[in-house]
Amino acid sequence: MTHISNQGKTSVTGETDVTATNDGGCSDYTAKSNRVTKVTGADIVPPAVMPDVERPCYFVLESNAKTKKGEYRKAGVYYLSSDVVDGVKVDIDEWYCGPLLVDAITRNGDQNSDYGRLLRFKNLDGHWITWAMPAWMMAGRNDPILAELLNQGLEISHHHRAKVIQYLASRHPKERVIAATSTGWVNPSLFIMPGKNIGEGNAVFQSDSPAADDYGQKGTLKGWQASLGRYCEGNPLLMLAVCASLAGPLLFHVRRSGGGINFYGKSSTGKTSAIEAASATWGNPETFKKTWRATSNGLEGIAAQHNDTTLILDELGQSSPFDVGNTVYMVDQGTGKTRANRSGATRKAKRWRVVLLSSGEIKLTTHMQEAGKRAKAGQEIRLLDVAANRTYGAWDHLHGLPDGRTFSDTIQKAARQHYGHAGPVFIEKLIQSGEADQLDTALAAITEQFPATTGQECRAAERFALAALAGELAIEWEILPTAPGSALEHIKSLYLEWAAERGTGPAEDTHIMQSITEFVERNGDALFSEVNDFEKPVRDRAGWWKDCDQGRVWYFTSEGLKRATTGHEIKHVLDALDSAGWIAERTADGKRRKVMKIGGRTLSLYAINAGVN
Repeated sequence: MTHISNQGKTSVTGETDVTATNDGGCSDYTAKSNRVTKVTGADIVPPAVMPDVERPCYFVLESNAKTKKGEYRKAGVYYLSSDVVDGVKVDIDEWYCGPLLVDAITRNGDQNSDYGRLLRFKNLDGHWITWAMPAWMMAGRNDPILAELLNQGLEISHHHRAKVIQYLASRHPKERVIAATSTGWVNPSLFIMPGKNIGEGNAVFQSDSPAADDYGQKGTLKGWQASLGRYCEGNPLLMLAVCASLAGPLLFHVRRSGGGINFYGKSSTGKTSAIEAASATWGNPETFKKTWRATSNGLEGIAAQHNDTTLILDELGQSSPFDVGNTVYMVDQGTGKTRANRSGATRKAKRWRVVLLSSGEIKLTTHMQEAGKRAKAGQEIRLLDVAANRTYGAWDHLHGLPDGRTFSDTIQKAARQHYGHAGPVFIEKLIQSGEADQLDTALAAITEQFPATTGQECRAAERFALAALAGELAIEWEILPTAPGSALEHIKSLYLEWAAERGTGPAEDTHIMQSITEFVERNGDALFSEVNDFEKPVRDRAGWWKDCDQGRVWYFTSEGLKRATTGHEIKHVLDALDSAGWIAERTADGKRRKVMKIGGRTLSLYAINAGVN
């Protein structure tokens, strides 16, 4: 293959020996100055005139040129052949596409899977694009390859589309590069992102959709620090959002799954501004931040692309209340379903490690109740609900700004002006520190400062502690411009508030009592009446109430209590209420019922002191 280049070094360093024979039986060459040599990584200056080469062969022009006869040839991939017409040899130059090179063969570190081709091509605007294309895409129909090349701007001859694939399949460079099929850590010294590598090592990000890159950059780190980062001081919710986003790269080193945090509260409080600030640590908030409306299949792909960073989902209420619980499990477990690829072959299930950040007007448990489903304790602990109910909406300290709305607008504007710097710099500093093997010990030390009694609280405490650890490292490495200790202080305060709101005891018991309280607050006037009020008509009655010395007691019918605690077995409900001291009255023999005569009927009811009047 003759390769005439007008640019500098190729993307793969070192000499690339490309002497593989093509279908026409000739070796591949490149032109350097006025002689023919093998392709090297050195600078190649294109001649004004195409040189004579042995035909048939592939020939790549990286810029326009002329033949020795003065005929114009546009830049691109050619197949040069010849034929005899009326006894005369005639040269045939077929143009397949714009400049397109195969710089290396890609594969995994074990050299047994994930093979592909490292492509480099010039698009219609003259920009050089690199794509590590999975080899499986060449099995079966080749439309996806052509579609992706066209999408990224490669000009392709409509009549020679199939021959472009033949050309790619014929390229067998000796250079080998490790293929990373997801972003994140390849090893403790190398982190892969779609557009860049951080650290040391020879690897590339390989994907069938290379254009889907959420990790953009704009502005500067200093601009981010001055316009956004400094506002974390005095604002626990903003501090938690930014630090949790930075915690993603730590998961690999501390050998933990990510888990999630959901900021919930009324609309227009600043929740979305907080998660946009978190998004800006890695990319453009408008593209890095996704919504819960995506299907579970779609979220698998997004989570894999965000591996070892953070998955940010807005508007929890837009998710299906029937499916959201399973989605929370899936994201935390880090494994997708096994499926067939475009060619019909079985593909490995997607895997990921991410910190999940969410926002919505409601809690996960409340959202699931809309579909008559009960959030299990494991789901609640995997997605911790943190109230965005501070002094000024989601904020505590306005830093001189007039109100919470102005503060939110300032954060959103800053997130769109300076993004994509803090996260990559955090990874660079982590690699340079040489302290990654000490992170597990550091996490344990910080977690001890978050008081917890139950196993579920311990898991939650560690998640808050991981964010605090990331924050304190970011402060130490001069990424986050706040005082040392501020990340730990702010995030610990949020954990203590979370624990206080959750209450003591297992999450299932807490959820039962919360469900009863919310049911009474919501339906007390409509589904209940005073025990001596025989005139008030009540449709779909759930029970009665009576004011006693210990406060108002709610007398639930069996059906009413089941409706108030959907998804829980009645025995478990009574055990939880008994343990909490909410059973107000019992039968003479100690059973957790109260036999009462109301309106001439003898009824067996559950007497509950829910603390609601």
